[in-house]
Amino acid sequence: MILGEVVGRVWSERSVDGLGGVRMVLVREPESGERRVAVDLLDAGTGSTVLVATDEAAAAVTGRSCVDAAVIALVAGWDEP
Repeated sequence: MILGEVVGRVWSERSVDGLGGVRMVLVREPESGERRVAVDLLDAGTGSTVLVATDEAAAAVTGRSCVDAAVIALVAGWDEP
C-alpha cells in the first residue's frame, strides 16, 4: 500500500470495458514524488491524503481485474516514529 496525496483528477477519452464509469485520480507519493493513476472509490478531493492499494489488492477491492491501484482510505493523520 502507498500513502499519497491526490494532486488532481484524470479523465479518459476512451477506456477498456473494465474502466467504464470509474472516477480516477492522480496520486503523488510524498517521499519520491512519483505519480500514479488510481481508481477513486471514495471521492477523494485534490489535496487529500489517501491510502492506495496496489496490484492484486486493488483488483480485488474494485472487482475489476484491469485495476492496479485504488484509493481505499482517506487518511486523517499518522504518528511519526
